[in-house]
Amino acid sequence: MSEINGVRYGFVTDRLLVVIAYVGALGGAWVSLNYSEGMDLWLRIGIADFVATVIIFLSSVITKNSSMYDPYWSVIPIIILGYLFFINGMTINNPRVILASIVVMYWGIRLTNNWLITWPGLNHEDWRYKKLANDTGTFYWPVSFLGIHLFPTILVFLGCLALLPIFSSDAAFAWTDVVGFLISLIAIEIERRADNQLREFKVNPANGKVCNVGLWKYSRHPNYFGEITFWGGLFIIAYGIDPVENLIYGIGFLAMVLLFVFVSIPLMEKRQIHKPGYAVYREQVSMLIPWFRKK
Repeated sequence: MSEINGVRYGFVTDRLLVVIAYVGALGGAWVSLNYSEGMDLWLRIGIADFVATVIIFLSSVITKNSSMYDPYWSVIPIIILGYLFFINGMTINNPRVILASIVVMYWGIRLTNNWLITWPGLNHEDWRYKKLANDTGTFYWPVSFLGIHLFPTILVFLGCLALLPIFSSDAAFAWTDVVGFLISLIAIEIERRADNQLREFKVNPANGKVCNVGLWKYSRHPNYFGEITFWGGLFIIAYGIDPVENLIYGIGFLAMVLLFVFVSIPLMEKRQIHKPGYAVYREQVSMLIPWFRKK
């Protein structure tokens, strides 16, 4: 059971509250899009993305739980993709668009489902958010808005910018489209396997504290590797259309690398280092890119 402002909720109700919050966010985004007609397409989408983020932030404040934002990362790219189809009349037959849409949909649905089956409910909040609350005290909610809500929104928006040339270009189908598609597809499979292996490992207490099975034998963060690589594959599709003009769209992929290498991984490692056996595991196993173990 979850408790918000003294009222106790259950498993289904928690998820219903999340659905209501996200429907409200999408409604706000749609109103924003209607009022910003005439602006540059991606400026309009960016403003709508911001409006939706503010609404989800308000739901976090109301429920006193910043984990309300967690599914936003994987939901919003699907919404952006759907909007691009909508404004193009839902009749796009470009194979490049189809391949990009397949990986974005697969990635988003899989990641959202992974959150859904592992999220305990509103009685749970990500340990990083709790730590931030302890560190910032009365300034927590402004910091939560900027760091937990708005910052990830900006990163995902930058990653989704690669969809702009993919949808707008009439360039001939190229080998880079296939390569980018396969890279993203393999990346999703890596992330899926890593998440499943970690979840199965945690089920049995006899396994110990350090997951070192499957992909985790060769990378300390294979799920993060898969996530970064997915965005890299999407960028390759865009880059192949015009290697000079579209190089700028690599900013999303670069932002993901910086986030995971310099923020997410260090935070996770700092938390894990005190676990028995993790120091040895850290010495033997690659930080991010799967590689052979050191003896």
